[in-house]
Amino acid sequence: MTLDHSTIKSGEVTFMVHNDAVTENHEMLLVKLKSAEQSVPVIAAKHRIDEKQLKSLGEVSDLKPGKDGQLTATLDPGAYLLLCNIKGHYEAGMHAKLTVTK
Repeated sequence: MTLDHSTIKSGEVTFMVHNDAVTENHEMLLVKLKSAEQSVPVIAAKHRIDEKQLKSLGEVSDLKPGKDGQLTATLDPGAYLLLCNIKGHYEAGMHAKLTVTK
């Protein structure tokens, strides 16, 4: 997962999401972290993040290969995480941190 900017200003933001994969669906989940150092709970048996432990601000789900989606959210200053929570994808590195400033 790549971001074109790792730091942005607070306010309304639209995430334009593209699935570069050839054969796999992906998703992009946006969560607010308590701090930039917050660890994210992975359920080892399911190879997924425990979404109940996080504050989700929305997602683009079931994005088919080569398709686009978007998510608009109003972000306050702080630390955020964008991730794919399809089985094994977070563990494979499909996540990126985002810093929102005033």
